Amino acid sequence: MVLKLKLKKPPDEIDPVVPSGRLLKLDLSEIKPSTNNPRHLFDPEPLHDLKENIRQHGVLVPITVYQLKGQEKYAILDGERRYKCCQDLQEEAIQKGEDTKIKISANVVESPTKIAGLLYMFSIHNFREAWELMPTAMSLKIVMEELGTTENVSLTRLTGLSEPQIERCKILLAFPERYQKLSLDPDPKTRIPSNFWIEVYPVLDLCVKELPKLVNDYGRWGILDKLVAKYRTKKIKSVIHFRRIMEAFDIADDDMKKTVLKRLRDYVLNEDLETRRAFDEFVVDNRRIQGAVGACKDFVSQIKRLKIDYALNPDELIEALQSVIEFAEKLKNKLEGSDPNAEKDKA
Repeated sequence: MVLKLKLKKPPDEIDPVVPSGRLLKLDLSEIKPSTNNPRHLFDPEPLHDLKENIRQHGVLVPITVYQLKGQEKYAILDGERRYKCCQDLQEEAIQKGEDTKIKISANVVESPTKIAGLLYMFSIHNFREAWELMPTAMSLKIVMEELGTTENVSLTRLTGLSEPQIERCKILLAFPERYQKLSLDPDPKTRIPSNFWIEVYPVLDLCVKELPKLVNDYGRWGILDKLVAKYRTKKIKSVIHFRRIMEAFDIADDDMKKTVLKRLRDYVLNEDLETRRAFDEFVVDNRRIQGAVGACKDFVSQIKRLKIDYALNPDELIEALQSVIEFAEKLKNKLEGSDPNAEKDKA
């Protein structure tokens, strides 16, 4: 599916971001945000909580910066949220007529290359909080372009993202920029969640494959525009409800598939037709889930009964268990949702 390119530069030869051992107290005016920060989105509620914490206790963890070439200013590698909160606090003080000049502790590192700085940001956030998926995808695109690779194993090693996360990012990058921007909306109330695109992707593929007349009339992106409008008007109450469409088609026999496809066409064209109302009749969800739960329990019970913990020649068994683990991990990732940072959707 994805073209695999060779690394322009081996990962081991990518220049690291090395601390220079200087800890400075900097005026806010001496600092500027990095233009390459992959975070992009700074939602007001968590920023407010952080600002109140800084108001009470100060900045407890120094930000990380490097000096811009030929300038006296420092660019932020890590700590833009702390910097923004300090800016707000200083503005509040000015409005109150207080002569307050906030200084912030900063760990100064050597000026990194663009790719080294980006990979540094990936690494530190993997140990803290993950970014929203769309900004992650946009940053991953830069990494792929800079290094000339789209290979999952290399990207996992370089960024710390898991292979499923990388695959989801690649799906997001398959959408035109105008849709990507909808998930970079600064306002979380009007932002389209990144997992909307992940979940709608197979539905679009189904339309292209099975509803050629609809695609001929509206195009792939015309169909998507209609689904975005449907989401805006709350007729898609949860993005995971797109799975009902795929499930309805997958479990239908040949005759019923025609009915499901006709319903899918009506669903796309009728903005008022809600997802579950359109497809629930085709899906016997709970009974099959309970069957799968029972199968999992039976598997574990049977393996325990076999008492093979100390088998002398376990290679074949280990290989079989590894295939079970891989299948279970893929299914678990799919069922848990497409964007670990998006708010949990309710069925």
